[in-house]
Order: sequence, then structure tokens, then C-alpha cells
Amino acid sequence: MRIGLADVNGLSKSDDTEMSSGKAVAPDARMDATQADRDEITRDSLGITAAIVGAIYLFLGISHIFFVPAPHNVPLAAGAIVTLLFFGAVALLSYRSKVPVAAANPVLFGAALVALSNASMHIYLTDDLMQATNLALILIGWGLFVLSLPWFIMFFCCTAVAWLVLQQVVTYDAEVFSHYTFMLLSAAGISAATFTARFKTYNRVIAYRKHDLQVQESLRQAMARGFEADVAEERNDAKDTFIAHLSHELRTPLNAVVGFSQAMKMETMGPIGNPKYLEYVQDITDAGNHLTSILEDLHDLVLVEKGQLKVTLATFDVPLVLDSCLSLVAHRAESKNIHVQSECDPALAFLSSDKQRFRQIFVNLLTNALKYTPERGSVLFKASICDDGRLLFEVIDSGVGMSSEELKKAKAPFWRAGPDMSVGDVEGSGLGLAITTQLVELLGGTFELKSEKGVGTTAQVWLPQSCRAYEMPSATSFAQDWRA
Repeated sequence: MRIGLADVNGLSKSDDTEMSSGKAVAPDARMDATQADRDEITRDSLGITAAIVGAIYLFLGISHIFFVPAPHNVPLAAGAIVTLLFFGAVALLSYRSKVPVAAANPVLFGAALVALSNASMHIYLTDDLMQATNLALILIGWGLFVLSLPWFIMFFCCTAVAWLVLQQVVTYDAEVFSHYTFMLLSAAGISAATFTARFKTYNRVIAYRKHDLQVQESLRQAMARGFEADVAEERNDAKDTFIAHLSHELRTPLNAVVGFSQAMKMETMGPIGNPKYLEYVQDITDAGNHLTSILEDLHDLVLVEKGQLKVTLATFDVPLVLDSCLSLVAHRAESKNIHVQSECDPALAFLSSDKQRFRQIFVNLLTNALKYTPERGSVLFKASICDDGRLLFEVIDSGVGMSSEELKKAKAPFWRAGPDMSVGDVEGSGLGLAITTQLVELLGGTFELKSEKGVGTTAQVWLPQSCRAYEMPSATSFAQDWRA
């Protein structure tokens, strides 16, 4: 089983070109990445993020107790412990998959506000603007974690409001305030740059992940189709083998049935005596011949589909072969009083093709035309040379014709037109046109049907110009060519 790029639905023609030239295929991140995808990444990283930040606040809580002077050490340590508990709860819920994707950004925003409140309380209680470094760290951290532009801007606004409020309630120092305002603005710039880089990077990662999943799914479907094709091919081979063996096994007893019934019909061993038995013998002969023709058609169809039908090229006289085709169907035409006429372009005298298959094609077409032509109808058999050099053979009947829907199904194996009042329910297996189509293609030609309901059908067979011959090869010339 071979799977190529054409089997993969996820790859376009441009992708094929870039892959064949060795270039990387990059999907469009703006089209592929959505906010829901970014929220999923935020939710997936929320647990480890909350756990790490919670561990930092555990360290800060212990440090505040031992290293911050009283009386501020107790409330600051308590605030750090409360923050630790909040981040611990977030980490626990995240690890247990209790945080929905849609709630990932609000939960992260709430955690950031808790950290911002803790830092603001630290500045307020210590009355020290130097603690604004905590706000800078929180701003930079926010740019490292969030993947949503609205929530990113919202937290920036909250931090700016907190800083403006703090500089009103603590001891004001213009120089210190200016310095730490610049520091916070720098932290905001770093956070914005970090956020922008992460935002674009994750968009690209999401796009590649989706593209990869799409290619994998397309490959899976292609492999499934290939597997189904392999199974179908194995089943088809088994069916063809069965039909070939069945045809072989049934043909021998059928030949005996037909042979003995013909001997009885001809009264070879003496008179039968009862005329009714002669009718039965004729029915047996007709039924045997019909079954034999069906088996031969099935056998030919199997050989054509498996590519085992051999073509034997020979140069033959076209008018003579056409006359032999007409002679094989003359009895049927006479029984229905159908006028059969043949026209052959005098310039088309010889043909180089498979004589047996050529005759089989037109016997099938003539038989089909006579089946579906009512009594006292007409059938015209024409052979001509087209302007482009191709050879055109036509079987034109004045039969019942086919509708456009029937015409689409006419070449399918085992399909037969429905009964018609003018011709009744005709016999046949529905393999004639299917085999004819295959045989024409085997000879390098094309086969078309044109039909109109109630008017008639025209079967056209085109053979290439290369099939035309201008003389019959003689045994002497063949021997000379062979020796040469």
C-alpha cells in the first residue's frame, strides 16, 4: 500500500511544493490559534505556577516572622500565609482538574490580585516605597503567565491604581516616588515585551499543533482508505478466482447438454417420435447456449478486469469481418423481420488489431441493437474514417432507446433496460456493454453511446489512426522482414 501526499487531505498543493523543495511548512497562526486554545494552555500551566508562587510565599511568611521588625512582622507573615493558602487551593483544584478552561484567566487574575494586595499591604504597613520592587516583580511575573490581552491590560490598570493610591497614603518623597514610578514603568515595558513574545510564540505553537493533528488525522484516514482498498482488492481477487473456476467447471457439462440436445434435435440416432419432445429439445439447446454465453461473458470480464486478456495483433480485411459479424446475427434479424444494412468506406480496407476481439465487440453491439429493436425496425452498421484520421464504427438502431438516466447506467455490469411493450422482456445477463467497453479500451479505442427514448440508440467505437493498414502482409514479405 502506498500513501502519497495526494492522499492527505490536510496538505494543499502549495504544501506539496514547499515539502518537495525542502522548505518548512508553516501554518497561519492568526487563523488557527483561538483564545480558547490559549486559555487551555493557561489552565494546564496554572497548577505548577500556583504551586511555585505558593512556595515563594511560604518562604516569605517564614522570613517575615524572623526578619521583619515588630509589630509589622505578624500581619505581614499572616498576609503571606493567607496568600500561600490561596495559591495552594488554586494548585490543588488545578491538579484535580476542577478548574474549567473558561475560568483559567479569571482564577489567574484573582491570584495576581491577591499577590498585588499582599505587596500593597507590605508598602502600607512599612511606610516604605522601596517595597515597590514587589510590585515590579508582580508586573513582570504577570507578563510571564497570562495569555489574554484583555486580562493583561486589566491587571496593569489595577497595579497603576494601587500605586497611585499608595503614594497618597504613605510618606511622600518626590525623588523616591519618581524613581520607583520609572522602575514600575520599566517593569511594565518588560512585562509587555514578554507578553507579546509569549503570545506570538504560543500562537505559532498552537497553529503547528493543530496542523500536526490535521495531518495525522488525514494520514489515518488515508491509511484506513488504503486498508479498505486492500481488503476490497483481496475480496475482488477471490471473487474473480471463484468466477473463473465456476465458469470452467460449468462449461464442460453445459457443452455436453448442448451437444446431446443438438444431436437429439437432429435425430442422429433415429426419430424421437413425439413432436413435443422436439420442442423440449430446442428449449434445452437454447437454455444451454444462453448459459454458455453468460459464462463466456463472465470469464472475459474477469480476464479484462485482472489485465490478463491478451491482445493478438493481426492485419485483416475489414469488409469481410464486418460481413461475418452480420452473418452471426442474421438469424435473429430474420426472426424479427429487422432490416440490417452495412456501409463501409472503401478507403477503409484493412485493419491491424485483434481480429477475435474486434469481431466480439461488434457482435455484442449488433446483438444488443437487435434485442431492443421492435419488429420491422432497422439497424445500420457503418465504418468510416474521420477527418482527424481516426476510424469510426457505428451501430445505429431504431429501437426503444434509453433515457438520460438509463444511459448513465448502460455500461455497468449486470445492468439491463426494463421491459418495453414493443420488444418485451429480452434475455441477457447485462454484461455485453460492460465487456464491450473494456474490450474497446483494450484495443486502444473509445466507446460512446447516444440514445433517445423512443427514437433509437447509436453505439460509436473510435479506433486510433495507427490501427489502419493499407495492405495485407504476405508470407514472403513477413519472412523477408524477419530475416532482416
